[in-house]
Amino acid sequence: MALTAPVGNNTSRAIAPEGAFAARCYQIVDLGTTMQTGQFPGKKRKVQFIFELPTELHEFEKGEGLKPFYARSIYNLSMNSKSVLRRDIESWAGKKMPDDFAAKFDIFTLLGKACMLNITHVTKGDATYANIIGMSPLPKGLVCPPAFNEPLVYNTEDHDEVAFLKLPEFIRDKIKISDEYIKRISQPFTPNVGAPVQEAWLGESEDEAPF
Repeated sequence: MALTAPVGNNTSRAIAPEGAFAARCYQIVDLGTTMQTGQFPGKKRKVQFIFELPTELHEFEKGEGLKPFYARSIYNLSMNSKSVLRRDIESWAGKKMPDDFAAKFDIFTLLGKACMLNITHVTKGDATYANIIGMSPLPKGLVCPPAFNEPLVYNTEDHDEVAFLKLPEFIRDKIKISDEYIKRISQPFTPNVGAPVQEAWLGESEDEAPF
């Protein structure tokens, strides 16, 4: 009697399909500063973007109805001219961002904005992931459907308990080991007096291309 082994992809997770899709950013989460390993080890502050694909629907749980697929990217929180985060934001905009503007840019202003995502599949071990490999403005005349998911931002330096508890447990656990979170819970509470509102960068409409 023969015995065969599975050839990877041994997962029941439904992931976003490969291709180019209209997408909308519905979650931006500051993961804080933690020790990183790999090719460039050391302490780095990370930020996670999650996009929904409103035209690509799937019933993830029986009886819950159709919901859009999603894709995520995690970046070093850096707007250096050579950083991946700045590269992707500029690709999203379709043009370069001036250095002086990049230095004061509030990435949370990207929440709710639409773009085109190019997605490919990458297999690691038995799991296959949907990776974002490119961003661009929506083509002229193309309208991204309205948002499905509730928009959410979280900043480790400006803790919002309501927003924090809406994050998946594994994301909360990552944030809890960050330098910013540990510092916050280790010192007396200081009320937030607010921050200045940044000028619009992505345009008045959610679907307008960035600057």
